[in-house]
Amino acid sequence: MNLNLFDKVFIISGSSRGIGKGIAQVLLGEDACVMLTGRDAESLTATYDEFYSRYSDRVLQCAGDLNNVEILKKVEKMVLQKWSKIDGIVANAGTVKPIEEWDIPDSDWEWYFTANLKVAVRFVTHFIPHLQQTGGTVVLIGSIAGLEDIGAPLPYSASKAALAMYAKGLARKVAHNRIRVNMVAPGNIIFPGGNWDNKQKSDPDGIDKLIKEKVPLQQFGSPEDIGNIVAFIFSEKARFITGSCFVVDGGQISS
Repeated sequence: MNLNLFDKVFIISGSSRGIGKGIAQVLLGEDACVMLTGRDAESLTATYDEFYSRYSDRVLQCAGDLNNVEILKKVEKMVLQKWSKIDGIVANAGTVKPIEEWDIPDSDWEWYFTANLKVAVRFVTHFIPHLQQTGGTVVLIGSIAGLEDIGAPLPYSASKAALAMYAKGLARKVAHNRIRVNMVAPGNIIFPGGNWDNKQKSDPDGIDKLIKEKVPLQQFGSPEDIGNIVAFIFSEKARFITGSCFVVDGGQISS
């Protein structure tokens, strides 16, 4: 589908691999320009080199922690020097780690909210002034764990639920600036080196059983599945959509 994203400029947080990389792949395939970001410089450079060989001057990279305002400023400067504008951003950076079931230390709560909420809020807040100039679009990547209880770590679910409310509230606050804000809530997305890939390798029969029982479509999603809906949200075909949450989970939480 031609979504008319030619020469549109997007910044994707956490795009060295997984969902962020899949989003970048789809946007570049739609002739957009993309800034890749990630904390792991080696992984980010590998992804950048892969894309540069195909998309040349339509891709940039910047390594660093986006909780650091100096890194945000560096990303901003690089993008504006190269392309002079910002049409949209994807707040995808987030992570998970093993913790206790319910007796959870304050430090773990703080870790989860920093990694999955605060980093997104800082990222979005920093770039809203540029989106005001272009009538741009914000996409936040949440999780079905923030919409329903699916057994995820409590702080992860709570931080993603907070992100969903942030997205809905922000959409109202910035609509008068012609900025649209939407969320995508992925289900079980598999990619090399990811959480589900590791689980499947350690217990292939158990994971196969879980997917068949919990997901009506009986399959994993791919990062490109998320990229496809993000590209649609960025397009003019979604011009009347804001404050919405798009669930992409093979029917899991609606079953």
